[in-house]
Amino acid sequence: MNTAMTPVKSPRSFRKASQGLSIVELMVGITIGLFILAGASMVLTTQLGDNRRLLLEAQVQQDLRAASDLISREIRAAGYWGNAYQQVWAPNTVNPYSGTPLASTAENTSLVYFRSLDEEPVGGTENNVINDNEHGGFRRNSATHAIDMQLGNGNWQQLTDPAVLSVTQFSLVVNNVARLVPCGSDCKQSPAGLPLQQCARDVVMTIVVQAVHDPAVRRSISNRIRLRNDVVMEACT
Repeated sequence: MNTAMTPVKSPRSFRKASQGLSIVELMVGITIGLFILAGASMVLTTQLGDNRRLLLEAQVQQDLRAASDLISREIRAAGYWGNAYQQVWAPNTVNPYSGTPLASTAENTSLVYFRSLDEEPVGGTENNVINDNEHGGFRRNSATHAIDMQLGNGNWQQLTDPAVLSVTQFSLVVNNVARLVPCGSDCKQSPAGLPLQQCARDVVMTIVVQAVHDPAVRRSISNRIRLRNDVVMEACT
């Protein structure tokens, strides 16, 4: 019986069949991997930068909106007087809080006013006197690039955080609109015998800020603030 003989492979053939990657192939693979890693790192860095910028823009917008809302709410109360009805019907009665109801600097970067706080807390009595705590106002501090708020006579405190926001512009423009007091002969008249005018007031406020950590992030807001407390006078100027 013939038996088929299986050829025996030489050791050299085994070495050739089990041969791995060459050094050139390994370096090419590493290079390709580095390119892929560099691309992924670039995408990740871009996404992290965009996310940081979005968070910074949201913070700047939120802080700016909060400052604008607070300033608008406080300015609306300028000239408030608990006995405002007396300046129309009672003779020779003037609102003591409207002597300088809105005074701004030549640069229109600050505004000061008076308003009565005698009725706070509820149950208080109007004393018709401007107390130290009844001074209010806002200004741009050129040294800190922040907006300061006046809480009482001469007591200024920062409203915006100079470590986050840099206020580059803060303007306040006061406008007066005259209207005749619609009460006929029952209302008092001026010393010259002229009819009184109801002086309605509003303030156009503009704020421009930029982020301290990224000056490219800039935001602005403009608002027209209508004062609730009109002033009765001979001429609205």
